[in-house]
Amino acid sequence: MQITQTKDLILLTGAGFTKNFGGFLADEMWSHIFNNPLVQGSVLLRSELQDNFDFELVYSNIIDNPRINDEEKVKIKKAVFDAYAKLDNATKGWVFNDSSPYPVNVYGLGKLLQLFNGTGNDQGFFFTLNQDLFMERKFGYRCPGVSKFPDEFYNQLKDMGQNDFVSLPSKNVEDAVMRGIKDHAGSAYIKLHGSYGWKSADGSNQLVVGKNKVGSIGNEPLLKTYFDIFESTIKQGGKKILIIGYGFQDKHINEALLDGVKNHGLKLFIVGQNPRSVKERIENGHYYAKDILSGVGGYFPYLLKEIFPSNQEDTVYFNDIKNALQS
Repeated sequence: MQITQTKDLILLTGAGFTKNFGGFLADEMWSHIFNNPLVQGSVLLRSELQDNFDFELVYSNIIDNPRINDEEKVKIKKAVFDAYAKLDNATKGWVFNDSSPYPVNVYGLGKLLQLFNGTGNDQGFFFTLNQDLFMERKFGYRCPGVSKFPDEFYNQLKDMGQNDFVSLPSKNVEDAVMRGIKDHAGSAYIKLHGSYGWKSADGSNQLVVGKNKVGSIGNEPLLKTYFDIFESTIKQGGKKILIIGYGFQDKHINEALLDGVKNHGLKLFIVGQNPRSVKERIENGHYYAKDILSGVGGYFPYLLKEIFPSNQEDTVYFNDIKNALQS
């Protein structure tokens, strides 16, 4: 699916974005999964997780192994699901004030997000790999083609119960997504890896977890449409993508970025990560993607609370980011 005209500025976020508001990084997710009573009661799951701290790889190894019984697979699925529920609980109470442990100036952040809003005929996009509900709860974001959560969920501390989950469409998906994009002002919020709170058309929870993300995306019509939009937007050429909190660990995302850099003039601007760490992470674990680095137009290794401090100061960090994106 291709959108005719898109804005030249694109936003992509990963787990490091929500970490600025109390979210979990991969190591913390691993801990919540490992500490789950279902895992602690399983010799197999305890052993697998202690041997490998990549919880997504462990998840794939368990789910995709025909020699492992269904009871163990149910346990790891439930433990992962419970970890995402804890992530929602950790972030849903975030508020902007000086006493917050995560005192990000929400008004300054809003100025950043506005840079990615559509203008005129150019559609804006905010892509995310996150499966948390922070943007929905705090900013009222809603993904195109997905049913709305109950009204009391938005901007509230209401727990997300199973009855609040929404089912994804299975028919006329592209039409539903296009309508959702056209009916929503600002930027379209696209969750490339599904979300906590979503159910697939077959009733299963729709989180893209594990090492076979491409297969999972291909099996869910909505996520396939979303990824097509991501790729086609990059291929329109001359885009600048601001990356906050993505650790360059997903092969299919890296390949899309790499194609953009090599063939479509894509420029990357990376927030919150040290340049050395980014380079080492790609070259040590994803060497095929090393040429992504040639497309980096700027590094901004600052936390969001430094870019948008609680005193609402207009920082040099934000001005540098804005100038880089708009030049």
